[in-house]
Amino acid sequence: MHSFEESRVLPCSAKDMYNAVMDIEAYPDFLPWVAGAKILTRGDDELSAELVAELAGVRYSFKTVDRFMPGKLIEIRLLDGPFKVLESLWSFEQLGEDSCRVHFSIEFEFKNMMLDMVASPVFSVVCRSMVHAFEKRVTAIKGVA
Repeated sequence: MHSFEESRVLPCSAKDMYNAVMDIEAYPDFLPWVAGAKILTRGDDELSAELVAELAGVRYSFKTVDRFMPGKLIEIRLLDGPFKVLESLWSFEQLGEDSCRVHFSIEFEFKNMMLDMVASPVFSVVCRSMVHAFEKRVTAIKGVA
C-alpha cells in the first residue's frame, strides 16, 4: 500500500480551503490529472462523486463516497474503480483571520499488481502536489473576487 501525508499552514481561511476541496466539479479546471468530475448524489453530510483520472496517458474512472463536516473535515473512501484501496482525509483548522492549518493524508493501492507498479509512481506525484494545487486554486479565486 502507498501513502502520503502533508500538513501545512496556509495564508487563507479554513472555509476557503474546504470550499475549494468540495468544489469537485471544478477539478478538471485546475487539477491536470483530472479529466472529468461530477457529483452523483448529495446529502447533508455525505456525497458520492465520480472522477476520471488521466495517469500516464491512460484514463481511469472511479467513484467515491465523501463524508464531511462543513469547514472542518472531508473523509473520502472508494466505492468503485481501479483501486483496491483508496482512502483520503482532509482536515482544516482556522488559526488566525487569514490563516489555517490543512492536513491531507491518502492511502491507495491499485487492484492489479501490474497497474500498481506502473500507475502508482505517477499517482504518488499527484498526491504530493494536492495541497499546493488547492492552495493555488484558493489564491486564484480570491484574486478574482
